[in-house]
Amino acid sequence: MTGHEDSPSRGDDPTRIFDGAFRLVVVLALLLVVLMTVRVLADAMAPGGTETPSGAGQAGAVVGNGTSPSPVPSSSADPASFLLADVRPAPALALTGPDGARMSLASMRGGPVLVFFGYTHCPDVCPTTVGTVGEAIDAYGSDVRAIFVTVDPERDTVAWLAEFVRYMPTGFTAVTGTPPEIRRTADGWAVRYARVEEATPGTYSMAHTADVFLVDADGLLRASFPFGTSAATMTSVLRLVDAAPASPTVAPSVDVGAPTPAPATPVADPSVSPGTTAEMTPLAPLLVSSSVWAGGATPLILALHDATGRVNDPGMAVTAQLVATDGSSLGPAVDAVAIQPSGLQDVSFVATLDIPTPGAWRIAVTARDGRGAVGGGLMDVTALDPGGSAALGATAPAIRTQTATDVRGDLTWLTTDPIPEPRLYSTSTADALAAGKPFVFVVDSYRFKVTEVCGTSLFLSRQLMYRWTAMTFIHHEPYRFSVVTTEPLLEGTLAEPRLTDVAEAWGVGAPPWGIGSMPWIFIVDGDGVVRAKYQGVVGSADVDVMLTLLSRGG
Repeated sequence: MTGHEDSPSRGDDPTRIFDGAFRLVVVLALLLVVLMTVRVLADAMAPGGTETPSGAGQAGAVVGNGTSPSPVPSSSADPASFLLADVRPAPALALTGPDGARMSLASMRGGPVLVFFGYTHCPDVCPTTVGTVGEAIDAYGSDVRAIFVTVDPERDTVAWLAEFVRYMPTGFTAVTGTPPEIRRTADGWAVRYARVEEATPGTYSMAHTADVFLVDADGLLRASFPFGTSAATMTSVLRLVDAAPASPTVAPSVDVGAPTPAPATPVADPSVSPGTTAEMTPLAPLLVSSSVWAGGATPLILALHDATGRVNDPGMAVTAQLVATDGSSLGPAVDAVAIQPSGLQDVSFVATLDIPTPGAWRIAVTARDGRGAVGGGLMDVTALDPGGSAALGATAPAIRTQTATDVRGDLTWLTTDPIPEPRLYSTSTADALAAGKPFVFVVDSYRFKVTEVCGTSLFLSRQLMYRWTAMTFIHHEPYRFSVVTTEPLLEGTLAEPRLTDVAEAWGVGAPPWGIGSMPWIFIVDGDGVVRAKYQGVVGSADVDVMLTLLSRGG
């Protein structure tokens, strides 16, 4: 028989915060570093181990959500294979350090810098990366430094980071900023991240890109290391870069690392006569959607921030206008729908836009509050190429997924999750479509990790099922496998797995994404129309907001 047949809040006193619990976290983190280091060394000794550089055919590693990703096995990788062919000035990085002062990457020129993104409450990946980078710094020499950029500014405040860096290796610093500043910085480095709510109310984790970036002494981005790259390899690449200076292929338009101008430029409303309404505080629109697609009917989820933080006013009238990078407006302004999921404080705004082609775009956002005050700002987005994946605004594929009934309740034939959630296999996609039931379709693999983010969408779906008890969630393993006793055996290899007919029908292996692009999540409404889709990193807010919108008939 073959699987998948074709049929918290914290107090303000940092001393009290760090007295006991934080030191315990640090001790556990250090123990984890030791354990992960042992594991990496063990993998290096395994026969046939290879270390795969970023860009060698695999997706950028994106990790988080409390999972324990499998590190890239470490062996004698060619250091030159980690170098970037397109040498250019490093993206801007100008945030706030643990002393409360602004610091920039440009101010650290004169020696190499290793840059990586994460968050201090990360249970596994970030402590491992800190340990690996620390080993590379020790082996290379004293003039290399490292910058830890938080993707969790809500918890990683200046006070928190000031204590956190005391436990980091020599040469490390950590930076934070406002949510718009962090999002803007991460976008510049092509880093994706999203918040994922945990089962316990008020707790959450962060899914995030886990690559480490190497910037040379001249401020040029020279190499990228996927999660699990060994310290020895990083050290070899550092020495290679030091011995072979490079010139940029693209000249910087601004000083590398200089503070990025705030995007919250007020946007005038032409329908309002001067002096007839109050002017609202400039707003910084912040992208919530973890995937934005070209090709039409893409739901753009955004939040508004002013100088005091997030603006949670569901009565605010918001419009979004697509703008080309040259400043020209495209198409009409679209009204955004205010969404506040039940039991949550945050208000998001959803505008459905037709973005014609993949690439960089800008969104002009205008908002009017109940007093008639008008404000707004500009937001940069990068639209992804949908390729052959199930199209937004189109009818979902009618192919049927298997259910627990088809395998007589033995879920080992349907999922590689060692502790499966039976409700994910109670309904097939075909039956949900026939019954006019909206559903969330999760295409992910717990066992067959073609990317480090594999398994996290399964984790996310289980958390959201507790909030959305009436919603149908369906999981499907994208790769064919057989079962020997209780062990799933992949058909093919992790480099070339065999997709199931269902996965092919939903287009998750089609170009440009390919068979190694997992996971995917699709949200389908009661009319059988694909309303949203996400690849790789998926935040709980994405699904929460879209399901709230569907429940309101939107």
